[in-house]
Amino acid sequence: MGESDCGHLARPRRDTQRLETTVEAATKTKDAKVVQLLNEAYGKERQLELSLESHMAMTTRADYEKRLRQHLKETKSHASTVAKRIKQLGGTAETVSLPGPEAATKAAQSLQGAVGKAKAAAQGPLHLAKGSGEQGKMLHNARAEYREEAEEIATYTVIDALATSVGDKQTAKLARDILSEEQRMAEYLGELLPQLATDVAHDEIPVSEINGDADRRRSVSSGATSRTPKKRASGNSKK
Repeated sequence: MGESDCGHLARPRRDTQRLETTVEAATKTKDAKVVQLLNEAYGKERQLELSLESHMAMTTRADYEKRLRQHLKETKSHASTVAKRIKQLGGTAETVSLPGPEAATKAAQSLQGAVGKAKAAAQGPLHLAKGSGEQGKMLHNARAEYREEAEEIATYTVIDALATSVGDKQTAKLARDILSEEQRMAEYLGELLPQLATDVAHDEIPVSEINGDADRRRSVSSGATSRTPKKRASGNSKK
């Protein structure tokens, strides 16, 4: 076999290697983007574990405490499932996922940790300040949980859509499974909030003021009715 024949054989092999390298690079880019979003979800789940535990300790309503306990179990499962998927994609489960050198990522994580501690310290007194009684504290916590659920629903909706668009069926299914549980929790909180608001009204506003306003409204309505002139009978009146 001549040198020309060897050259013809070598070129296809090099072309195949270049193609494999290109495919590998594309796969790494795709997985890196999915991992970035999964890490956002993972960080939020870990954050909510601490929040839910704190709220459970402050809850005196049995059905609410039971639902928080159930969702805490779900939240821990979410974090574990997401971390496992991140590892399968070649990433590392972190509370912050930013592109760039390792040093920059660690610096961002350190900053995020400091901000998280400051936020927790600032939020602590709010549990006491927002509402003078137990009902007020529970209402404040439920509102915070409702906001967090909305953020998680948005995050997992994006993960589902992105993973589906790049053909990552496993991640898309994971996101949909978690999303359904987040939506159920949000629905529960949406129904709970009006009840807690009513409890706060009864707990913190004097009954005389509540009943007084209702009595005044009835009085005004009754007065308006009595002042309404009667319609004159139809037909010609006798002179």
